[in-house]
Amino acid sequence: MASVHARKNRAGEITSYQVKWRDGGGRDGAWQSETFDSDDEQAAEVFKAEVDRAGNRWPPGWVKGRGYIAAEQAADDAYRFRVYATRVIDNRTGIEDRYREACHKELKKWIFPTFGECDVRSVEHFSGDTVRAWVRRLEQTKVLRGRMPDGSPKAKPMSPKTIRNLHGLLSSILNEAVRAEPPLRNRNPCELTNLPRIDDSGADDEEDVTFLTPQEVHGLRSCFTLRQDQLMVDVKYGTGLRYSELTALAPMCLIEPEGPQAKLRVRRAWKRLAGGAGYYIGTPKTKRSRRTIRVSKSVTVALAELEESAALEAEGLYFTGDQGQRLHYSTFGDRWGRAVKRAKEAGLLPRHKYPTPHDLRHSHAAALISAGHPLTYVQRRLGHESIKTTSDLYGHLLPEVDDDAMATIETVMSGVRPQLRAIV
Repeated sequence: MASVHARKNRAGEITSYQVKWRDGGGRDGAWQSETFDSDDEQAAEVFKAEVDRAGNRWPPGWVKGRGYIAAEQAADDAYRFRVYATRVIDNRTGIEDRYREACHKELKKWIFPTFGECDVRSVEHFSGDTVRAWVRRLEQTKVLRGRMPDGSPKAKPMSPKTIRNLHGLLSSILNEAVRAEPPLRNRNPCELTNLPRIDDSGADDEEDVTFLTPQEVHGLRSCFTLRQDQLMVDVKYGTGLRYSELTALAPMCLIEPEGPQAKLRVRRAWKRLAGGAGYYIGTPKTKRSRRTIRVSKSVTVALAELEESAALEAEGLYFTGDQGQRLHYSTFGDRWGRAVKRAKEAGLLPRHKYPTPHDLRHSHAAALISAGHPLTYVQRRLGHESIKTTSDLYGHLLPEVDDDAMATIETVMSGVRPQLRAIV
């Protein structure tokens, strides 16, 4: 059931009333809330009763922060956004079940609280103003991302990328309404929204990527107590594979391990079953992710040691849990965290760095780029779908860019035409 809470300032004066409830009434339902002015206690109580009557959901026709924005408080069930959006995602083709499940979660957590009970046909419920107001609230929302120096969770504003993804999900559903036969809407109001720029998120986003030097990787590696973990660091740092790709590797993935041009075929990755019922080995999700990469001698030596120590068959996994099962990220992550702590205590890792296992992939890319290898090569090696992804993440690491730019500027400042450079 919903409840009404009086919010007070330090002087003990009531500043507002907040109605709180869990979406759907279940223990695992996301917390929802609506706020009323200090002189609107009766309105808060009335709203609480409406929430209870709606089954611990937002009352039909109510938009968060605005109230009822249309005379009709209940849309036909088929056109209520919660029902319509759920049907659209359930019937969407060409997507994996994991992505379908993720869409449902995003809808439930971020979109239904505002638009769930609105009529998808209504130009009042879905307008440029209501969509912009929703985006503005997302910009003001704090989410847990990363850790503070003491290890506690760090609350940060929702990133522009996340906001754009949520807006894109809403827009895709309203596009279905526009394209319906007959059309349910004349236009998509999401087209009127100015979204936050990806590069406007500030320096904090840079903290989400931690680059480790070769010396720091070596020091961190030495702080693992299990040999398999040390070899896992070697292979991940030496290949830049994603965790799901790395832990799906088997001897059959290695081509010509004894030759001078040993390669790894990256054609397998762990994937989550729909509903979180477990994992299975499938193909990486994009064409670029399915790739073949050259590997160095250190990587082949590490894989050979793993294969020999476990007497692996061709399809046996190099990296497993204690019982030969999939090595869960949380299991390795716990051991990673302990190794990071030991490395800091030993002075092998700076105290301001809080790397994750995924940062070995970033550090692999940084090592290649800092040595002058082109972004296109790094893109293909990492399996990025777009060169823009590679450039956005690592372009600032190109070592020769500033030097070459300064040389060009100095040349033109002296009145001389700069020499044309070949582009690799």
